[in-house]
Amino acid sequence: MPRPVWEAQLKYQEQAEARPDKWFREDYLELLESARAAIALYVNAPSKTDVVMVENASGGCNAVMRSLDWGDGGVLMYLSSAYGMVKNTAKYLSESVPGLKTVEVQLGVDFPMNGDASVLQPLEKALKEHKGKVKLFVISHIASVPGVIMPVEAAIKLCRDPAIVGKHPIPVLVDGAHALGQIRIDLQAMGDPEYYLSNGHKWFFTPKSAAFLYVRKDRQLPLSPEPTVISSSGKQDFIGRFDYTGTRDYTAMIAFLDALKFRQSLGDDVIYQYNTELAAWAAQHLSKTWGTRVLCPPHMQANMINIQLPTNSSAVALEVQQRLAQDYDAYTLALSLGDIIYTRVSVQIYLDKSDFVWLADTLLALVRETEARGARE
Repeated sequence: MPRPVWEAQLKYQEQAEARPDKWFREDYLELLESARAAIALYVNAPSKTDVVMVENASGGCNAVMRSLDWGDGGVLMYLSSAYGMVKNTAKYLSESVPGLKTVEVQLGVDFPMNGDASVLQPLEKALKEHKGKVKLFVISHIASVPGVIMPVEAAIKLCRDPAIVGKHPIPVLVDGAHALGQIRIDLQAMGDPEYYLSNGHKWFFTPKSAAFLYVRKDRQLPLSPEPTVISSSGKQDFIGRFDYTGTRDYTAMIAFLDALKFRQSLGDDVIYQYNTELAAWAAQHLSKTWGTRVLCPPHMQANMINIQLPTNSSAVALEVQQRLAQDYDAYTLALSLGDIIYTRVSVQIYLDKSDFVWLADTLLALVRETEARGARE
């Protein structure tokens, strides 16, 4: 989190503690409305009244999924690339809602190397197999591992194609946890999904516990979505029931305003351009130095780059991950995708090319050292 944003949050906290009654009855509500309006404009939501603040993407997903009227059941569908929280919430619902079935669409060994088709082809097949039964489809805007941009706009179109899903369009929940600040979000150009959410703390420079939830006007129902905490406010409207969810620290949500101000001070477009260009360069440099490959086509790559590691041993990869953390205070994950061992590396404005040159050389040296020691043993 940038220091100016952190300092702004501290001022909000001081304001809250100095006069808590006024803060909870007046001040924070006014500031929260300003934050909602700013985010709604930033992501091109139809109206500021379609956006509420939540503590994180997990809270937003749970608010939608657990308060949806599932009726006599049906199908809740998501991809095998979904974040663990989505899968765990789906499992909970399948065990607590009579008649509800969860379907995890398995992405094949060609994901994500084969681009959008590696997602859309298995999704279309699954939608046809469960035609007329799917009550909600959940898709990441940017998957976590591997960190790739998913074909959200095309998936939304599939979920509205009567030849594929039947006469009733399937509501889509887009889990954009990693999207805000990493790529541009235009809700209306995307196809205006029924639900969209994103964190502020991952890439937008807000404090932790700041996220937004967009709900299309026709999906703002009396009992859905409902926040995970039902408060004492007694408000039943969409905005009202999310604005106050009990006595808690709301300053991280309000600091969306200051994170946006910080980005504007640097140039919002400048941030996107710098990170995009550095990510493209870093991906090529790492893969060339290691003699491996980038795991997705360029249009699926944002600021998280996925590079095959220069080893076929998961044990070596994990040891190198530990050595980087312990000896160099550098953290990069050792992950697997089928038979491929890879790492996900993040790019941010405080990094430059020299950081990735160091990583490429240091990691390669550690791999060779670790493999040589293993051969001697």
